Amino acid sequence: MQQLLKNNDPLTEQPGRPLRLALFSSGLGTINRGFEISTARFFRALKNEENLDLRLYCGGPYPEGIQVWNIGRNSWLDSFLNPLALLERESRWRLSYILEQASFGFGMLPQSLGWQPEIVWTKEVPMAHILYEFRRLRNLKYKIVFANGGGFRPKTYEKFDYIQQLQADSYDEALQYGVDPQKMRVLPNLVPQPVTSKSRFELRKEYGFKQDDWVILCTAAWNSHHKRIDYLLEEFAALEDRRYKLILCGQPEPEGEALRLKYAFLGERVTWLTLPEEKVADLLYLADVFVLASFYEGLGAVLIEAAMAGLPVICHPHGGSRYIFKDEYWLTDLSQKGALTARLKEFQQNPADPSRVEATRSDVYARFNEKQIISEFMSMIKGLDG
Repeated sequence: MQQLLKNNDPLTEQPGRPLRLALFSSGLGTINRGFEISTARFFRALKNEENLDLRLYCGGPYPEGIQVWNIGRNSWLDSFLNPLALLERESRWRLSYILEQASFGFGMLPQSLGWQPEIVWTKEVPMAHILYEFRRLRNLKYKIVFANGGGFRPKTYEKFDYIQQLQADSYDEALQYGVDPQKMRVLPNLVPQPVTSKSRFELRKEYGFKQDDWVILCTAAWNSHHKRIDYLLEEFAALEDRRYKLILCGQPEPEGEALRLKYAFLGERVTWLTLPEEKVADLLYLADVFVLASFYEGLGAVLIEAAMAGLPVICHPHGGSRYIFKDEYWLTDLSQKGALTARLKEFQQNPADPSRVEATRSDVYARFNEKQIISEFMSMIKGLDG
């Protein structure tokens, strides 16, 4: 991989000149989910690096980003398909997402011709393939770094120049498939330490919770096909004690309204919120437990945030959660009906030992803090030697 940079590489011809790096996220500015949030975090952390000439291409308005025209996944198309039920909900989402990526790529081309980056970075598989074909057709020299945030299989990304694997299982899978270890490394998302200026008492009062409520928090998109919000609501509904309260903080999706209507019988016991990124920390510090019911995650940055806030966690064992948590106490098989209900009751009746929570918080912060991740990211894009 070092050889890739040495061949016709302007960096070797002009030592000391800032490296031109472009970040691409078609949903950033209109969507507030994992891919978009992690891209924005890298941009904010990297934009003041002296050795970088950094640009962010995004699908919506974002501070200092370059907005690119596109047909957004939550646009008229999805609104048109949804009531007609022309496709199953996950297929509708995929179609809308691919259209967004394709239109973003088309809109991006004129903007990127004048300023040609040396390295491009994206978490979007379709975007990475568009960049690959654009490079081939225009005979350009930039290197493509694909951050495997969705747990994609090696066949999907093997032809890209470098792979940023977010956790160890994805790296091992790629090795077994035959991907050269010199063209990838394990480097997780950047997750800043969640902070709030208010006390737990103040936060509970502000968000409408009693001090003796037992608050369950889930920050995830409101869907069933990935985040399993339907399973979480079903398990929560089985908790008879009305002091149990659930906060669902996430990005609205077409399925979200249907979920709200289906579980309207839970009334005020469930709070549906969409908050700006900086306000999510409030919820982490007022809650009693964090739950993520998905069967798979490319990493699961929300789990890192919860651990950094010192919040006990319940999540399914998958590649991301096993990479984040060394203590398997936080991992629960959530594939069976009643499993989450039972685990929640256990956590409420027998709270986790504070020393155990602190040990996890300290370990997760040591491995995922912003300073360390940025240092490793800069090493990756400068050297691309794993």
